[in-house]
Amino acid sequence: MSGDVSDNASLAAEIDPLNEDANEVPALAVLAVHFQEILAVILWTLAADVLIFRSLGYSGPAVFFALVPIIFCVNRFRNRSAEVGPTEASGHRLAIAVLSGLLLCVAMRLLWLGSAMTVCSGAVLVVGLAMAASGVMPFVLEGIAFASRLLFDGLVRLRQYRLPRRGGNPSGDHQSEVAAGTSARSPWTWLLPIILGTIFASLFVMANPDLRGMVGEQFSKTWKRILTWASMTSPWELPFCVLALVIGAGLMRPRSGFTQFGKEEVIEAEPNGTTASLLPAFRNTLILLIGLFCVYLSFEFSTLWRSEFPEGFYYAGYAHQGAAWLTIALAVATVLLSVIFSGEVLQDSRVNRLRTLAWVWSVLNLLLAMAVYNRLLIYVGYNGMTRMRTVGFFGITVVVIGFLLVLYKIAKHRSFWWLVRAQLIALVLTIVSYSLFPVDYVAHRYNAAKVATGYLHPSVMIAVKPIDNEGMLNLFRLVDHPDPIIREGVKARLANRLEEIRKQRNRNPNHWTAFQAAENRLLKKLEAHKSVLQPYLGKPNARNDAGAVFTDYAMQWY
Repeated sequence: MSGDVSDNASLAAEIDPLNEDANEVPALAVLAVHFQEILAVILWTLAADVLIFRSLGYSGPAVFFALVPIIFCVNRFRNRSAEVGPTEASGHRLAIAVLSGLLLCVAMRLLWLGSAMTVCSGAVLVVGLAMAASGVMPFVLEGIAFASRLLFDGLVRLRQYRLPRRGGNPSGDHQSEVAAGTSARSPWTWLLPIILGTIFASLFVMANPDLRGMVGEQFSKTWKRILTWASMTSPWELPFCVLALVIGAGLMRPRSGFTQFGKEEVIEAEPNGTTASLLPAFRNTLILLIGLFCVYLSFEFSTLWRSEFPEGFYYAGYAHQGAAWLTIALAVATVLLSVIFSGEVLQDSRVNRLRTLAWVWSVLNLLLAMAVYNRLLIYVGYNGMTRMRTVGFFGITVVVIGFLLVLYKIAKHRSFWWLVRAQLIALVLTIVSYSLFPVDYVAHRYNAAKVATGYLHPSVMIAVKPIDNEGMLNLFRLVDHPDPIIREGVKARLANRLEEIRKQRNRNPNHWTAFQAAENRLLKKLEAHKSVLQPYLGKPNARNDAGAVFTDYAMQWY
């Protein structure tokens, strides 16, 4: 069901007679168009054009995401902060600070080594920042609803961007004037100083020949740059800019009401004599599960918590597939606890005894989570780290966070909708964190370190898995490895990457938006080791042969 975001639904209905649904509160009580808002939308559109559409790599979007919080500051976060209490306003400011910090992290990651996933994370954070700036907490379901109507909100808002009538309000309608509570100043307030200042500055320049020549030369250079820039225009650029303009207007000042899914945050949980018919069944279920978990965890800890495993141990079955099944078990336990402690069970006088059983079972579930981590570490210890194993660590972590949120819900009497919001936020933040995490660097730093010490099993991940530029930085320690097959295979991979970077830079112009710090650092190291890689440079057949031999050799540890 949908509820109010604030307590001003009646006021909103008076402000906006076209708003038929009183449960939806406009994101703005003040609908007047301000110069700061127009400036912010223009800056957004220009930044999107120059830093996204015209970008040749990920550094353009990096600068764009770094500028987004500044653009919102230009807009002065004017939206609904005046309508909420000090506690809620403090929460909004905290959300703005956190989201702005995450956007800076996205920008730094894109400058170092960009990816489409990181760009998508940045877009999600921008939507959240727009919601927080509008005085609404950036919950996930509400964010999806907000993003789905951005184009509509932007078009509605752009319709109000007009020069005001003298003595009229900035948006040109009585509705905005009532909401703003004041009439706007004439545009001549700021146009006249600019016009007259330009006229007198031009006269002063014309009165000085040297200054006139210098200004004329600079004007000519600037005009040539504008013409050069315009000559690169694509037929798709104008539609892109129009789309960016509409989205920017929708983000800076959402016109429609925000719908909040689920109204209650805290639920009444005091026993009132209610008898829950399912409470005995839940109690017996928890007792059974506690016994089952104790038996299974005893088996798990006695068989898999060891440093050595017998020859022929099925690592994939126990550490990979088994960890996935245990993660599912933990997720099912999370759902079960949430279902048990809801509805009439919370009003039953026997709920405290049920809660005690739940705490005992929760401890066993946390031990089960430790067992999952242990299984993943067994697999990593056998033949190294990979991207999918990193996903496994992130996956079990978000499941554990979800389980802890359920325990918090039970202890603090939070509602079902509070739990849904909290778990969705945890999921989104985990995905964003993964997009910022240097996966290949961490994975192959571990793999290369193990191989360098003489444990060769992780070499299979170096041989067969794709490795990005930051992961390649860790392979130089293996170019003098005592095993000739591993040594030559690593040299072949490094030489192949050097050839790829050279070809890519020859094809694409050296534009600043294509800059990637990880690639630059790797290229410098590759050039420094060029003499070591010389047997494979310019010799694709030699590289392929060495790589094939390395792969065949390492597959014995897959």
